[in-house]
Amino acid sequence: MIISMKRGGTNPMEYHFERKRSDFWITVHENDGAYNISTKTGYVGIINYFFPILEKRSPTKWKESKKYEGMSTLWLPQDHYDQDVIAKFLDWCEHVTNDVLWLGLNRNIQEYFKDELDYCIAADFNIVYGESRTEIGEAEYQLKYNIARLSEEDKKKYTDIVMNKMLDSCRYVPFGKKEDWYVSPMPATEAGREKMAWKMAEEMARRLGISFLQPALCADKPQLKNVSIEEKIRIWRDIYSKKLVEVNDPLGGKKVLLTDDLYQSGTTMWEYAGFLKSLGAECVFGVVCVKSLKDRDNT
Repeated sequence: MIISMKRGGTNPMEYHFERKRSDFWITVHENDGAYNISTKTGYVGIINYFFPILEKRSPTKWKESKKYEGMSTLWLPQDHYDQDVIAKFLDWCEHVTNDVLWLGLNRNIQEYFKDELDYCIAADFNIVYGESRTEIGEAEYQLKYNIARLSEEDKKKYTDIVMNKMLDSCRYVPFGKKEDWYVSPMPATEAGREKMAWKMAEEMARRLGISFLQPALCADKPQLKNVSIEEKIRIWRDIYSKKLVEVNDPLGGKKVLLTDDLYQSGTTMWEYAGFLKSLGAECVFGVVCVKSLKDRDNT
């Protein structure tokens, strides 16, 4: 967690909100009663959804930086904002950048994808480096790999941890009208629909009051656990091109909350997001239980 505040000459103040290895950061500069808000350009939409008043009050609106690629800035001169709104915004900045991990394209997959996945958040890492699993990391592991040996009490305990963390992460999703959304797991065969990730997506859809999308994988896919990223991309693209994944509803103009248990390189999620966009989905927002420490798959 990085939340820094520093004061410079003539009393300017800078607030910087960022979590290590998370893609979403916000910097707020205050000087002589004016505010400059900076963030990665891709996250302007998130700020605008939760705080639309900021851009409405700015005479210049959001502007992309000419000096720093991929950064945008919003200027709020004195008398163009409410101090209570600024206070709420600063508090929100702390939480939105640190409560979850915002996952962007990593160096292992950035040459293969562009904008298929609009946003993606993980409730936490699965492991604390050099220590042990996080709370949700332990719950995800037990439900995924050890469920047959768990008591009913432990099943409920771990399920509650996963569901509470996932639903809490969803407070940063710009839902708007929920009837415009679907919750979708990753494509699965009939046998795969009995696994944790599918069941979790079903329960999230029920609790959120959002329609459930059922992406049916109509053929057994090759084992992907120990293949390279390049080969995994080739396999998934072959599956989608042969129309071996079917969805139960039309997606034109719809938005999809895409859920999964573990995000490693992100290859599978980005490929599926691209498939959903090809079917007409307007937005695909990923929410996953845990992010692995490594940005590559098991090879």
